[in-house]
Amino acid sequence: MNIRLLLSLCAVSLSAIFLHAADEPEDEYSPDLGIYATAKDSMRFGFRAVNGAKVKFGNLGNVAFSNSFLPASAGEVTRNYDNGVVVKDAPRANETATGTVLLPNGRYTTSVTTTPTDGTPPVTTQTGDFLAFHAGQTRNWRYDRASQISPNGSGIIMSNFGAASDGASLEGKKQLSSGIELQSAHILGKLAGKWEVSLVGGLALSSISSSQAGTVHSKLRTQSDTFSLLGQPAPAINVVGQPTFDGFALVGGSENPAGHETTTPLATVPDAASHTDKTGLPGSANVDGVWKMKGAYFVMKVGPEIRAMLTKDIALSASIGLAGAYVGTNYSAIERLTVPGDIAGEAAITVGKPESSDEKKFMPGYYANIDAQWQTTERTGFFAGVTYEGYGKYNQTVGGRTAKIDLSSTAGVHGGISIKF
Repeated sequence: MNIRLLLSLCAVSLSAIFLHAADEPEDEYSPDLGIYATAKDSMRFGFRAVNGAKVKFGNLGNVAFSNSFLPASAGEVTRNYDNGVVVKDAPRANETATGTVLLPNGRYTTSVTTTPTDGTPPVTTQTGDFLAFHAGQTRNWRYDRASQISPNGSGIIMSNFGAASDGASLEGKKQLSSGIELQSAHILGKLAGKWEVSLVGGLALSSISSSQAGTVHSKLRTQSDTFSLLGQPAPAINVVGQPTFDGFALVGGSENPAGHETTTPLATVPDAASHTDKTGLPGSANVDGVWKMKGAYFVMKVGPEIRAMLTKDIALSASIGLAGAYVGTNYSAIERLTVPGDIAGEAAITVGKPESSDEKKFMPGYYANIDAQWQTTERTGFFAGVTYEGYGKYNQTVGGRTAKIDLSSTAGVHGGISIKF
């Protein structure tokens, strides 16, 4: 309904109210009817249940990358990927400890020195043989799939995965919006016969709840770097990754079980030419998601009410006026992208993390009520009826996704108790 038309109706109604009220004599207290029979003020407290906000979730399937994609110019830094990690290396404690010997082949040995109690010279015993630290290389890294070995076998391809939306959208499941309501009414006067006119103001609180879940099609995004194996073959895949060790034979026939390092080093900085960010064709990725809109809106409304007394205790009333809603909503999205293996038998990779955003809005609007009222005692009574409100629409975003929240047409029922004073 047009706001200008509402203002005009309110102005006409209020003018008529005051004209008739001026001619009405003050009601006098009657012992037969009770002290509250002529009360002009009342409070109404009750519940409300209206159809919830319409929500449309849009631009779905927009999965952000979980890891930072650092260029080769960032130098020797730790780089995390969805299918591996390359850790910046540093000398170990035993590389600088007493008894360590650096060898010309890029390795180092560790040893312990014992002093016999019989006065003979100290004895030095080698306890391990390890790969030494070298700038530009790392001994701490991991890859997860055999398909990550570059076609010529000279490097390891590390990748991040994400998805760019194809513009998929879903209608949220509409849920009932429940809440509470408080109204204050003041009788301004009588129009004619059993017709009364009041000024009504009210406050109400209602919930907003809508959600949807499903699978949408998106465009697969892949960020990739290739790290050199420095002329060595790729090591076997293991969940721990590098470094790796096996046993080292000690003097006397015993063994240090992790005394001999078998680590395959990897270049710490990727090949600059391999640094790529590609987006696939529409529908190249499937994204499973759950999208939710939760919140509430606080309503303030005021307007005239016309009431017809059908009997001494039963009345019908209608009210129309201006309203405003202060709305607060939380939009949360959980989207998971599953990337299948490139070779049969390879495990799939699932990426994605929860995201959410908050939004607050004030929205002007209007309302209309039609109620039945039953006065059970001279002071208390009950009311029940239908209510309609309209405020408008607004948009909310999270992680590139959108949601349109529509409160332009909400209808339902309300009811409760009224008390005269």
